[in-house]
Amino acid sequence: MNKLILKNVRPFVNGKFEEPTTMNLVDGKWVGEAVSDAKEFDAKGALAIPALFGLGLDFKEPLRDDIYTFRDGVDAMRRGGFFGGLYESIANPIDDSLKLTAVQQLAAKSGMKFAFMGAFSMGYQCKDLSEMVELAESGAVGFGDGNQNCARTRFLRLAMEYGSMTGKRFFFMPLDDSLRHHGLVHEGSYADTLGMKGIPRIAETIAAFKILEMARFLKVPVHFKQVSCGETLTLIENARKNGVDVTCDVDIFHLLIDDSCLFDLDSHFNVAMPFRAASDREALWKGLESGVVDAISVNHDPVLRQDKEVNFEDAVPGAVSLEVALPAIWKPLCERLSAARAVELLSTAPAQLAGVAPMSLSVGGQASLVLLDPDSSVKVNPSMFAGQVRNCPLLGKEIPSKILGSYLGGLWTEV
Repeated sequence: MNKLILKNVRPFVNGKFEEPTTMNLVDGKWVGEAVSDAKEFDAKGALAIPALFGLGLDFKEPLRDDIYTFRDGVDAMRRGGFFGGLYESIANPIDDSLKLTAVQQLAAKSGMKFAFMGAFSMGYQCKDLSEMVELAESGAVGFGDGNQNCARTRFLRLAMEYGSMTGKRFFFMPLDDSLRHHGLVHEGSYADTLGMKGIPRIAETIAAFKILEMARFLKVPVHFKQVSCGETLTLIENARKNGVDVTCDVDIFHLLIDDSCLFDLDSHFNVAMPFRAASDREALWKGLESGVVDAISVNHDPVLRQDKEVNFEDAVPGAVSLEVALPAIWKPLCERLSAARAVELLSTAPAQLAGVAPMSLSVGGQASLVLLDPDSSVKVNPSMFAGQVRNCPLLGKEIPSKILGSYLGGLWTEV
């Protein structure tokens, strides 16, 4: 039997953290009676938070297992306290049932709970439709664009009409490719000062408006990934009032970083959706407070060191986040919202968006959790990351909390 005793721990039960107590964990369950011959860990008042669910995971295997593997990804999930995630591989488009079956078998060995996003076009090329009905029957929870932003309006209509037969949600990163026009950063004063090509806000809002109009016309549910500016949230709010079934998430780093980071010319800030102005970052926080934003995403996208540690303009976009997401965002979330809302945004809501049962802690139930010391800061260093990658915008920065360990599927991982 797999046994663990957590002493002086504060579990999150019924929407709040209890006073320090002892949790006896046996084979993945929180049992009420004392256990013997168990490993003991003194949490010293740390928080036992229900394990998290990550939106936007890409572990690169098999086509780019030189970058990262499923094993690396699962290691990162254990370090960060994630019991599962929504998987959409940009490197490996899931555009037929055979590919879906292959990645399902790969994930089955991990012990984690994954949901899988099918591609609505073959190879994310927006030239030929994928077999969406077949993918849905094989277990795909929705259909994504692979963050490629290449769909012409007519192709978008054809894809959503065909996909509507499945009742599944479409997931888009709203960014008009022609307006982006090789831009790398937010179009604003920092980009102007540095002489860098900018991506205007309308590249996001025009793409979002087009998708929302198509969703309204065809009555298809849609989700926006990595919303980065306040105007998009306004469009989403108005669309909901008009009956459109639309959900959205914001990326963890966009809540922590704005485009003032560009003065460092650090290529780790080169990500798919650009960091916007401080006013946009504040708008995203207000979207969390008002409830317009449904969940916080992690968008874990590994990049080889030789492709990231180069000039900003030459770097491959992408950032890893699983290992640092919780300790980086927990304190700001609790200060601006509440602990209960933080758990909802990081665990419950992302899981529900992917159709996965969320985690909760109760005596006698399953007990997947992450142990967090909310008051011990830590410097982000390369050894914190799984695999050989470390492409994280927070590398070298101090974050306000520290993960002590995770208990996922009955396995204790001490960090």
